[in-house]
Amino acid sequence: MDDRPEYVILSPCTTSKSIEMRTRGKINLNKAEKELSKDHEIAANTSVFLSFLHKGKQFTLYSSGKIVVKEVDSKEGKPLLVEVFNLLKERGCFVEG
Repeated sequence: MDDRPEYVILSPCTTSKSIEMRTRGKINLNKAEKELSKDHEIAANTSVFLSFLHKGKQFTLYSSGKIVVKEVDSKEGKPLLVEVFNLLKERGCFVEG
């Protein structure tokens, strides 16, 4: 059984107003756009990233599994990252591997 955590939350630097999550699974950006557009505003979808708003904050998803939330401090950003991770997981947007 694999006992690695499903994600790790990082703060890129102390002066940055963004928080980053690295997930074990990769994100299917097209599936994520389809699922998130049901109840979120999609800002952009390129072949590299998907940007959308969740609770008034801008999130960027990368197919590598990286999730970034901008303009937040660690205390506010960490719970929001976990919410988005769980939302993506519930909606089947992760690809294992």
